[in-house]
Amino acid sequence: MKFSKDDTLCMKGIAILILFFHHNYLGPDRWLNSPISFYPFSQSQIMYIAKFLKICVGMFVFLTGYGMLASVKTKSSDDKAMRKYTVNRYLTMMMGFWLIFLLVHILSGIFTDRFTEVYGTGTYSVIYFLIDGIGLAKLFDTPTFCATWWYMSLATMLILLFPMFKKLLERYQGILLILTIFLPKAFNLPYADLWRWLFCYTLGMYMAEHDLLAKIKEKFTSFGMLKRCLIFGILTIGIPVIIMLRQSEGFGIKFLYLWEGIAPAYVIVYAYLFVVWIKPLAAVLHFLGKHSMNMFLTHTMFRAVYFHDFMYSFYSMWLDYIALIIVSVLVSVAIEIVKKLIRFQKITTFVKDRACQILKLT
Repeated sequence: MKFSKDDTLCMKGIAILILFFHHNYLGPDRWLNSPISFYPFSQSQIMYIAKFLKICVGMFVFLTGYGMLASVKTKSSDDKAMRKYTVNRYLTMMMGFWLIFLLVHILSGIFTDRFTEVYGTGTYSVIYFLIDGIGLAKLFDTPTFCATWWYMSLATMLILLFPMFKKLLERYQGILLILTIFLPKAFNLPYADLWRWLFCYTLGMYMAEHDLLAKIKEKFTSFGMLKRCLIFGILTIGIPVIIMLRQSEGFGIKFLYLWEGIAPAYVIVYAYLFVVWIKPLAAVLHFLGKHSMNMFLTHTMFRAVYFHDFMYSFYSMWLDYIALIIVSVLVSVAIEIVKKLIRFQKITTFVKDRACQILKLT
């Protein structure tokens, strides 16, 4: 039994659904004056849940750490091989981002003046544009064309620092996990996003190193039906407990670095045990997972920038949410069609091969 790439895509599908709910209903500033029914919940209850669903970031971070470690586990780990893997992983991510970055800017430039609204004019506007284009606007605290692109700074750091953390994990194992919980808070280290999710990242790596997800599922499936039902009940009750603990002013906020790892890992383990075996649901989640990057990078442009009133025009929280998913999927499908037309995969392969040649990694 193995936590496969298909399983990873299902988890990304869940994460993108969580992210959309988080972004849609985090606060009244999201829907502004649009009339929305939150039935059968209250507005405050939905906002409370939406705040917790920030764990979507942790889920993506966990899966990044898990996936990268799992990918190199059985391969050569010498410095040159690790550098080549890191370069290829980084360029794979950035090529997907760059295409969307260009498409968004081209379409926005044709129909709007958002470029000058965001970046301003003169020399600095070009500098801001270039920094945003390499995904580091959040790191340098410069303007970004799309608020959701803040994550590119974190994703870049996680990829580029992977060889170092892999070595640290091999040497220190569980000690590294403990350090990533307490050291960032103790020393008030810069670039808070990296330190906020560092434990989550190394936890993903640690679980991949020891195949813990597969071992947990193997152990679970070895139990009889009664025991499995009991575990299902206990873990299901654990979800609201996790929510309340993470959201608490005392234990939750004070130990946020810890909860940003535990809560996403808990949801991933729960989904791996009780969700992905439901074939029709897994197929939908797998599909969403394949499109998750496109959906992640584009949805804010029409949810919050260009079509806000339309996206919140259905009078129901559930219908607004479904509309966002449908529009995001359609946009992502269109992006994938563009990729096929321009032979994007061949371009990406060429760029990665050329980069490795220049860096003498071939």
